[in-house]
Amino acid sequence: MQAGFHAADITPPLGVNLAGHFITRPANEVHDPLNAIAVVLDDGTSRVALVATDLVGVNADLVGEARELISEQAGIPPQAVMIWGTHTHAGPVLGSREWHAQDNETRELLPRQIAGCVAAAAGRMQPVTLRFGRGHEDRIAFNRRYRMRDGSVATNPGVGNPAVAAVDGPIDPEVGVLFFDAEDGPLGAIVNHGCHLDVLGNSNFQYSADFPWAMREALETAYGPQFTAVFANGPCGNINHINVFAKERQGGFDHCRVMGRTLAGEVMKVDYSAEPIACEPLWYRSETVPLKLRRFTEEEIAEFHRILEDPDLQAKQVSSGNFERGRAERALAIVKAGITTSDAEVQVIGLGDVALVAIPGEYFVEFGLQIKAASEAAVTLVIELANGSIGYIPTAEALAEGGYEGSSAKFSPDAGQMLADAALEMIRSGDG
Repeated sequence: MQAGFHAADITPPLGVNLAGHFITRPANEVHDPLNAIAVVLDDGTSRVALVATDLVGVNADLVGEARELISEQAGIPPQAVMIWGTHTHAGPVLGSREWHAQDNETRELLPRQIAGCVAAAAGRMQPVTLRFGRGHEDRIAFNRRYRMRDGSVATNPGVGNPAVAAVDGPIDPEVGVLFFDAEDGPLGAIVNHGCHLDVLGNSNFQYSADFPWAMREALETAYGPQFTAVFANGPCGNINHINVFAKERQGGFDHCRVMGRTLAGEVMKVDYSAEPIACEPLWYRSETVPLKLRRFTEEEIAEFHRILEDPDLQAKQVSSGNFERGRAERALAIVKAGITTSDAEVQVIGLGDVALVAIPGEYFVEFGLQIKAASEAAVTLVIELANGSIGYIPTAEALAEGGYEGSSAKFSPDAGQMLADAALEMIRSGDG
């Protein structure tokens, strides 16, 4: 097996709006550069590319454009390319809303930057062996849905809130680490762990990769300049950094640094116990899954119209008001168009005994746990917001109970399971 790594700076100019919140946040400084980081693998017969980007997400159009360029420049088939966004909320907007418009020059440049990064990685190929290890870290990520004392469920109800009764779901504490070892030492690693990259919050106006910045900095300092650390976010649609039962609020760059260094420490700990793993043959499969969209009741549709006609909400330039208007606009657009389904790509790239699963949305952690438990591969890593960005994919229970994620989701209750089933079937089929 041969592998090549490359990191490319994709930080836009200052003044571009930051993504991830319902207010306008033009970037006024670069705290740490945003990167695209590519890993190209070749077993002598097949070649694949894995690309992490410090973006809130990558939609299917962006991925399609990048894949075509990668095919032209590096000779890698589009279906053998997996591209994901780490989900940083301190990167550029890649869509348009009235409160934060997309910068078109940034958007148009990204496919070329990503393809160039892959081509550079393909030019740095060298023989490698793979090792895999599982770490455990349960101090930096928390389920953000809570059962309240009145029986309702709320998302991030506030640190120290006396109305909170109990956390309403699990986390996945696993830190999956895939080490790539060259003849002269570790060449790089893919680190898979699930937690929302919104540690900086909506008061931040600086470009940043969030806590993976500190993780990469610590690992690359420890292992040397030849080492490239790649962060692959696991399913974390209902997971973030906030511990509601703590004594004080958590957030900001100091908290990012603690989280990133904690994760890096677990990676280095795993290094001692990581075992060699078969990394050939390379294989890849992809399936388009038609997901059913939610059906809105007459009462819900009437409420959407009321929200859009409410003069107080129209004048309200804060997160809550913009979220309500945005949700109403999206829902009514679906109703008006008469759309009943929307396609989602599920992809699996196999490296011998390792299966990398790409899910194109903000996937609830329960589904990631299910896929890993039922997978027939020796090692399964689930990566969210890969090859698309279709929004929240909650469990049926969360969809019924509401909260931010349930209110935001646009798909029917069976969507998450359909994606899991597709991934598991591709893993069963493997390279045969």
